[in-house]
Amino acid sequence: MDAAPNNYTGSRVRLCEDGKYRWTYRVNMYKNPAIFLVVFKIIAILFCIPLVIALISAAVKGDWAEAWDENIKIWLIVFVVFLAITVLAYLIVAWMYGGRYVVHFTLDEEGVVHEQETAQAKRAQKMGLLTAAAGILAKRPATVGSGMLAASRNTSTSVFANVRRIIPHRRQNLIKVNQLLDRNQVYVPDEDFDFVLDFIRRHCPEAK
Repeated sequence: MDAAPNNYTGSRVRLCEDGKYRWTYRVNMYKNPAIFLVVFKIIAILFCIPLVIALISAAVKGDWAEAWDENIKIWLIVFVVFLAITVLAYLIVAWMYGGRYVVHFTLDEEGVVHEQETAQAKRAQKMGLLTAAAGILAKRPATVGSGMLAASRNTSTSVFANVRRIIPHRRQNLIKVNQLLDRNQVYVPDEDFDFVLDFIRRHCPEAK
């Protein structure tokens, strides 16, 4: 089979003329929970930061028990509200994306690049900036943080020499390639899953 052009965007993994493997994966945002779980974890961490700070401050003052009773009740209420808002927001974004998160992958011996489709990336940046602006007006640091994150992140690169952990999720067509301070999600079609997983493992000497 002849090598594919360097701008190849087919759904199967193909070796291109420049010696790199490329493919495009369309994640079903309604059926595949991987993206929602990432969003949920990020926003959950942002929401937990104020609670942790409040509890540490109370512990220093010696009011731990009282502060725990007060803050945990408030946090549980906020968490339920936040969960409902997160689910609703995710469904709205999924609808705006046509139910598909489209991502292009480039794989070689040095690493793997995860790049969101240009049209979707621009849309995500606009939504992220609007979210950050709303957070500033509402004086909510967590909302500002999540909005800025969405606006700035549409490409993720994993350098194999720095990868520390590889976690395959075959049912989600997902291979998590984790560096110390970065997490990359590599989606692969069923037919090429074993090939890509084996390729990544062979080129990550420090990974578990």
